[in-house]
Amino acid sequence: MKALFNIALVIVTFFSCYVENIYLFVLPPQPGEVAPFTVRSQRSFNFDQEKALGNYRKVALSRYVPLYTYVPDRTKEARQKMAALSAMVANFQGLNRTGGEELVEYLQREFELTLSGDSVLKLLRYRNLDNILDGIMTIEESILHSKIAEDPEPFKGKKTIEVHYPEPMGIVSHSANEVVTLEVARLTLQEKVKQLFWQEDESVLDPLVQISLATLLPNLKYDQRENERRIQEIIKRYPSKVVPYKPGDILVPFRRVLSEEDVLLLATYQQEENKDLYEGASWILLTVLFTVCFYNLFLSRILSAGWRKPLPYLLFLSLLSTSVIISKACLLFTSFPIFVVPFAFLPLITVLLHNERISATCTTVMGAILVSLFAGRTLEILLFFTFGGVAVLLVSFEIRKRIHIMLPSLVVGIVNVVVLMAFSMDWESVVGLFMGWQKMDILSLAEIIDIKSLEDMGWAFIGGLAAGPVAIFLLPLMEVSLHTASAFKFNKYSDLQHPLMRDLLTKAPATYQHTMTVAYLAQAVGEAIGANTLLLRIGAYYHDIGKMANPKFFSENQSSGKNTHDDLDPRESAKLIINHVKYGVSLGRQMDLPESVLDLVAQHHGTQLVEFFYDKAVEASKGSELRKLDFRYPGPKPQTVEAAILMIVDAVEAASRSMEEPTREKIEKMIRLLVVKRIADGQFDECNLSTRYLAKIVQTLVDSLEASLHSRVVYPWQERVKKASVARIEDKVRRRSVSTR
Repeated sequence: MKALFNIALVIVTFFSCYVENIYLFVLPPQPGEVAPFTVRSQRSFNFDQEKALGNYRKVALSRYVPLYTYVPDRTKEARQKMAALSAMVANFQGLNRTGGEELVEYLQREFELTLSGDSVLKLLRYRNLDNILDGIMTIEESILHSKIAEDPEPFKGKKTIEVHYPEPMGIVSHSANEVVTLEVARLTLQEKVKQLFWQEDESVLDPLVQISLATLLPNLKYDQRENERRIQEIIKRYPSKVVPYKPGDILVPFRRVLSEEDVLLLATYQQEENKDLYEGASWILLTVLFTVCFYNLFLSRILSAGWRKPLPYLLFLSLLSTSVIISKACLLFTSFPIFVVPFAFLPLITVLLHNERISATCTTVMGAILVSLFAGRTLEILLFFTFGGVAVLLVSFEIRKRIHIMLPSLVVGIVNVVVLMAFSMDWESVVGLFMGWQKMDILSLAEIIDIKSLEDMGWAFIGGLAAGPVAIFLLPLMEVSLHTASAFKFNKYSDLQHPLMRDLLTKAPATYQHTMTVAYLAQAVGEAIGANTLLLRIGAYYHDIGKMANPKFFSENQSSGKNTHDDLDPRESAKLIINHVKYGVSLGRQMDLPESVLDLVAQHHGTQLVEFFYDKAVEASKGSELRKLDFRYPGPKPQTVEAAILMIVDAVEAASRSMEEPTREKIEKMIRLLVVKRIADGQFDECNLSTRYLAKIVQTLVDSLEASLHSRVVYPWQERVKKASVARIEDKVRRRSVSTR
């Protein structure tokens, strides 16, 4: 199982390092597609936009469709001007006035046309002028039905143009061939007028042609502002800068509709990655394997050597895999900087599920290394996660309530900001700033740290605060999946008002008092050798709950002085005593006690022999063979140091109640005898209980029992009563001996 968890951790980490590369290789992104996740750079590289996008920009500009605005009133304007001219000429003719100078000024003002006085006088003398003007206007109207643009440059070489008509038509596309220039339209007007009025006097017709040409204006107006905006959009779409990317920078955010630039950026990044993909992947795989192997060796060969109990490898490996998956999910499915990853939830959950500093620190550093392999692969990122995780460990070992988890979250947020500030600040500018601190202002502060770094610090602080809620959310899932219990869950069962404890007090009050004393002694021993004191205390509370089934069969509850076992077969008595362990486990499971507590209930007698009833059965059997197995507890033997401590303390507390005039020497002798018997019986063979720890356990129990069982001062009247009692007893013995004689 341990090997499978290690293999899973290696696979998950390696896949997390190259999931983006797999996506780019298997499903090359296309413009218009939606990015399935955020793609971040795993290396430093420069994206030359001009090299990648220059040709695309040229093609896009060549395919650009210019926009014109249609001017619908050109025909009306021309007719109005021609009608006004005809009316002025008719007025002068009706008044028999020459009006030459006034007409010259009028033409110059209204038509921006300068005619000689002779030409104007000829127009005034010409009596058929209205007919010619009507004919010219008819020709001009026919020409204005075409699309006329003044400058041919915008649609030169284009296949289509767009014309913005008044509502409701809106923008309509037309072939560029339909557009004629103003110059061509005027030449056409001039030719048609001369063809139609070829018989007229040229000295009269030419001025009229010039006037008509002045009224012929383009009906398509080039929308300068809108076209410039559209062209700038194309240029922005295909910029020409060299953009540097650092490890961890976002290339394409999650759920973004990919543009051509995004696709080219990803293609450029993929080319950079492919240059040393196989070599880089090999090094990453070796790094992951080496790190995981070193972690396991450190735990098994260094940390476990002389350790008080087996380390929960599956718990650590599961937490590491979970931290890798959640950290990678944050990077893939958010568009925030990498500093928002709530990595500190790993040490938080580790502490809550396994309250031990060295292994938690080792697991935190291990997790920081694995996460940094796909979060950016830089020393700064590794140190960022490491410092934040270690900061959590410094303030997390006294957490007892869920609200307390916000303190380490706040601490890691502050540490994240400080670490990021240290990496982001321009220290040369800092030194210069303090050298001239009298001239310090906001502009000088801006030289030290930029806006982007400030934003990253904000996200780093949020990432630290988020670690606590993430840990609280994941904690129940980890407890259920790994069959373990956190400090929060243990605290629930440390309450003496728990239904099981109330029932124990009601049904077996003497056993309840026994458990309280065992809990006190077990906690003292746990503190002395560094065991899990909370688990020991709770295990002591519940280790004898099975006695509630038949409390009268246990000596501490036999207040009447009569022993119920006197009327039973030794085998039956042994079975009743042994069954309190089985019933305790069953009852504890019904009440949803944590598995680690149930283990203590099952293991606190191990596979010991119920000696009293075995010896009684041997005496009654008169030489027939008996199976010791029938008189042994089902076990298992203690698997942890906590279970071994509970076994010793349980026996010591029971034995201490029968001691008369206890002294330190008697107490120590009794404890050593109980410990040696269990060692000889092999009860501690399956837990890593060293001689050094046994010595501390004995010393602590001796000190604790001596303090609680110390001899009181004998007052004079008590001494007299004691002597009188002894004298009476001796007198009775003497009289009885005399009468016997």
